[in-house]
Amino acid sequence: MNRGNVSIYVSEAIAKKVFLRPEAAKNPQGGHPRDYSDDLILLILTIRELFQLPLRQTTGFMNNLLRVMRLHWQLPDYSTLSRRMGKLEVDFCRQFRGQLSHGKEVVLLIDSSGFKVFGEGEWKVRKHGYSYRRTWRETHLAIDATTRDILGLINTKSSVHDNTQLEPLLTQVRAKHHVKTVIGDGAYDAKDSYLLARKLGLELVVPPPKNATEHINMYHYHIYDTPGWEERNAVVRRVEEVGIDKWKQETGYHQRSLVENAYSRLKTIFGGKLKSRSEQTQNTEQHVRASLINRFNVLGLPKYAV
Repeated sequence: MNRGNVSIYVSEAIAKKVFLRPEAAKNPQGGHPRDYSDDLILLILTIRELFQLPLRQTTGFMNNLLRVMRLHWQLPDYSTLSRRMGKLEVDFCRQFRGQLSHGKEVVLLIDSSGFKVFGEGEWKVRKHGYSYRRTWRETHLAIDATTRDILGLINTKSSVHDNTQLEPLLTQVRAKHHVKTVIGDGAYDAKDSYLLARKLGLELVVPPPKNATEHINMYHYHIYDTPGWEERNAVVRRVEEVGIDKWKQETGYHQRSLVENAYSRLKTIFGGKLKSRSEQTQNTEQHVRASLINRFNVLGLPKYAV
């Protein structure tokens, strides 16, 4: 119920302190001062994603909301929102609670999933097949296993492989958090991923494929691991020794289901389609959604009786 409570996102004290400052809204690129602060633009875009509204309907909703709050603001129109959206920086990792601050070791869960930009719905595809105009964007997430907060987010084209985004995700997260372990699916089973984990001093938990073999060399009848493959060879040997199920229990790999749950929450709450068309605005749209998910986590997560 609290997730739909608008007063959580707009408090009167914050509104008067932050948003009513036209003289301070200077344009960082120079020129005429901006009429609307970035905080106001972010608030309107947050309401837009919260209630899944188009830009024009969002401005109408906000005008009515401000009349109820007895705030006489001049709000931007939909074209201004669209233009400012591509240049807006959204900090979706704001620290809403103390335990998310620095100093704690994070178990990071990573994965990717597609969000449709435009194309037919599932009924048309099932009935008549799909056309070549179906376009998707791939969103790569990094989730804190303890708090389930989104700590890293990258949007790419659908053709980009998952393991190429491991380093950018870690760069995002390690700027604010100390990462201890990274858990991913078989898409991250690559030599470069293990070398990156070794370089950063992280534990990488990735299951090898069923037909995985060790990379070994022989010199004077002495068998040794091929340089760069030591960590992966150790995983392959352990899986052969105890089995994949036992290995998953030992390493805590089962926690990876939480990142799939995060994608389920994103698509259930906000839909599996992006409303924006340009890459910049799509990136802002996903960052606003991530900020909302993190705020939802602060309000409370479901608890299940055992």
